[in-house]
Amino acid sequence: AIYNQIQGTFMEKSFFEDIIQLSSGTRAYLRLEKQLFLDVLKTKMKTPSGKMGRKMIRERLSGKRVLIVLDDVSKFHASLVLEWREWFSAKTVITITTRDQDLPRILQVDSVFPLKLMNADESLELLSWHAFGEAKPKEEYNYLAKSVVSH
Repeated sequence: AIYNQIQGTFMEKSFFEDIIQLSSGTRAYLRLEKQLFLDVLKTKMKTPSGKMGRKMIRERLSGKRVLIVLDDVSKFHASLVLEWREWFSAKTVITITTRDQDLPRILQVDSVFPLKLMNADESLELLSWHAFGEAKPKEEYNYLAKSVVSH
């Protein structure tokens, strides 16, 4: 929602969903960096891996004002976020979502907005809007939808 609300004010933007699903290691970093490069510069990254490749990426992205949204970040990805902050201009906005309450302190973020978890009724309504296009599930799917929400 935040991305959709402010993305129009940025020429370059990148949205990464469910980062926690990526495996750990340098391959995961490289995959994220390739996607960032493609989103921001609109070109595929053809660079050597390792320090040389990272230096080239940093030089090409340096000073750009970018909106980056990283969804579901873990401590493993904290070093990547810190590195990316150094690459871009001070006007770049990096927004992360995380379940790890220590991560904002580790990243020394500017702002933290804790979210209240939805109750069962709110969760059912959200699921229903996405699955059925209406506020409540159809009667024949009510039991299944409530089961999904409780899980």
